[in-house]
Amino acid sequence: MARKTERRHRQGDESRLAILEATLAIAADRGYDGTTVALVQEATGLPASSIYWHFGSKDQLLAATLEHSYRSWRGTAPTWVTASEPDDMTDRIERRFQRAAQALTSSPQFWSLGLLLTLQQRVKEPAARKLYAEVRHDTEIAIRDWWATVLSPAACEADPELTTRLARFHMMLMDGLFLQVHSSTPRDIKRLVSLMSQGLGRHLTAVGVAS
Repeated sequence: MARKTERRHRQGDESRLAILEATLAIAADRGYDGTTVALVQEATGLPASSIYWHFGSKDQLLAATLEHSYRSWRGTAPTWVTASEPDDMTDRIERRFQRAAQALTSSPQFWSLGLLLTLQQRVKEPAARKLYAEVRHDTEIAIRDWWATVLSPAACEADPELTTRLARFHMMLMDGLFLQVHSSTPRDIKRLVSLMSQGLGRHLTAVGVAS
């Protein structure tokens, strides 16, 4: 009996993963509105009742799919805290920007789906959109905390909102880079990121906020 239960659980996990992967592929191609349970059913070969049993509704399915994609990306993406950092602030910024750019341009589908949801206005806000907003907020906090290690304590104390503004600017740059890479033929991304980070680093050094 235990073996049958274990087998059923394993099959259930496999079905759930198959549904999430299929939904992610469909959503990346068709967006929120174009993703339907019927298409997921066709892609997985599973009955609609199985999809609804696992997720309850299309809205909850898209939210679970976005979370699945985010967690998969976070499992391989570089962390904000590293064992060693360059002493020069400009070099630290470029290293961080290059790592972030590499992570974002490796097709994190949750980011693509999240941006689509952000731009679409609905009377009833999708659960996936709320989740994406939470993901962005958590990311902004991580970036803000990293900037606090880059800037001088005196600068942070004099302007408590400086790290928040830099974190938001940082995310704006990454949003633009993501759209550029996925909407046109990629150029020398590494060079573009270097120009952005070097320019910002030199400006911050010039205004005297380096740690």
